[in-house]
Amino acid sequence: MPRRLKISCQEMGGTLELYLIYEYGGKWEPEWVALQATGLDLPRVTKETMDHALIGWTKPLVNQLGPPPKGKLLQLPKEARECQQRATCPMYDPKTCGLMNKNMPWCFEPEGVKPGELAAEIVKFWRDEVYVVVVAED
Repeated sequence: MPRRLKISCQEMGGTLELYLIYEYGGKWEPEWVALQATGLDLPRVTKETMDHALIGWTKPLVNQLGPPPKGKLLQLPKEARECQQRATCPMYDPKTCGLMNKNMPWCFEPEGVKPGELAAEIVKFWRDEVYVVVVAED
């Protein structure tokens, strides 16, 4: 089951906020498995690394996190910065309905990433400065 949590992290200068997606036998949790093959580059850590981070030894986790969440947004393909619902959405406004716009609406779904609803959840986490991490169970 995914978890959103905050841990104290000296390496990051305070608190580190994470959303965990668990992987069992090479497959992500059922609610996230559809997103596994999309190519979203989510950091993958072992359960042991995550367990260590939960008790305060965060350095191994921090070393595997990669770019910060806002940096992950910039790594998305250019077409993913547009909402895939823009042609049919009655509320679409090019001034606000873009990935990098300050007041991006809650309904944004990145273009070209299927399934859009799950990808939108990841984007929302990244915009909120939350690291999304896949925890591999043995």
